[in-house]
Amino acid sequence: MRRGFTVSELLAVVVISVILVALLMPAMGRSRPGTSRQMRDSIQLRGISQSLIIWANGNNGNYPLPSQIDTADFTVAESGRAKDTTANIFSILIFNGNISPEICISPAESSPSIARDEDFEYSNPKAAASPMNALWDPAFSADFTSAKGGNFSYGHLQPSGTRGDPAALHAARVPAGRLSVWRDTFSTTEAIIANRGPEISAVAADYTPTLKNKSSNTFLIHGGRNSWEGNVAYNDGHVAFETTLKPLSPGGAAMSYTTASGPRLDTIFFDEPDDVNQSNIFLGIFITAGEKPGEFKGIWD
Repeated sequence: MRRGFTVSELLAVVVISVILVALLMPAMGRSRPGTSRQMRDSIQLRGISQSLIIWANGNNGNYPLPSQIDTADFTVAESGRAKDTTANIFSILIFNGNISPEICISPAESSPSIARDEDFEYSNPKAAASPMNALWDPAFSADFTSAKGGNFSYGHLQPSGTRGDPAALHAARVPAGRLSVWRDTFSTTEAIIANRGPEISAVAADYTPTLKNKSSNTFLIHGGRNSWEGNVAYNDGHVAFETTLKPLSPGGAAMSYTTASGPRLDTIFFDEPDDVNQSNIFLGIFITAGEKPGEFKGIWD
């Protein structure tokens, strides 16, 4: 004869199920918001990287460079490559309708000094040198260290170097720098924009980074108190969630740069001093700019 469950056995199963649900619900509740933020952040970052690609499609494959747009100095007083700051670059994209101020702020933003620009001026911006002829709103800020605070969450490739044919520049012994990457190259191994990272003062032979601030706010964007995790957009348009400050290897193809003794893996939040071509991937938020890497000032939290 087949025997079914008794009432006592059924009650025991129900009690055990209730206990398990009670134990698992807090963990599920904690994971869902983080996963949701990471997904929304990934979508936003992809939108920004796609706006760069769209811009490049109409500009000979190049990403926006304020110094090549505001040649008459109608928008800001700075001359030449000093215009090529983070705020100016992304204000151009907002001004032209490629992105909105909302997606410039990560859903996982951890700094109280970074918030949406509620007063972006799409025409005749008062902060411009000549408001009627301005090509972006100079009041848009990326400087979260200032009293006003910043309006941009993400670190992007430092656009230093000389724009031109890489082969010709190499023949003339002129480092092309990162401008050879600040364009739509379709590369799977060139990180172009990401959740910003902490300031790194050195990288050891085994690629272990030395942090200037071990309590950086950037650890709280997606990682834990002592670890960085973040979304990274690459030059082929894909976005990957990375979990290490050590050299990244998207799709199994490692990023690298050239030293006098050969290739070495690249760390994206550090400007490697042994890079002979000055073209290693270096992401940050930059409040001053120029042609040479030393003319850029990055800010960190």
